[in-house]
Amino acid sequence: MNPVRGLELQNFMSGRPVTAPGSRRSLYVYSPFCGTCRLAERMLTLLEQSYPQLAIASVNVLDAAELVQAHRIESVPCLLLWGEDTTERESGPEKIYAFHSVTYMYERLKGGGLL
Repeated sequence: MNPVRGLELQNFMSGRPVTAPGSRRSLYVYSPFCGTCRLAERMLTLLEQSYPQLAIASVNVLDAAELVQAHRIESVPCLLLWGEDTTERESGPEKIYAFHSVTYMYERLKGGGLL
């Protein structure tokens, strides 16, 4: 996973595209003090290794207070998914809080157009 900071983090907060048009964007929000976050990160890393087209950015929740407020993140771990659909942009990103298994995450990402 690629950590984001500064301008790239501001792009995620504003909803401006940071990847090619027509693609989806994803941001994994975690805490270094969270055991469940470490487990979820391992699941996402496995998916990234298996599917090179999948690129998930990551940010420490302690470094992203504005992002947490802007997108009303309720808990960590949280995977935010953006699309190019106007209605999705208006309602904000899709949020995934429950990382049940690698298979479950694969199905969610595939269904969301990331894979």
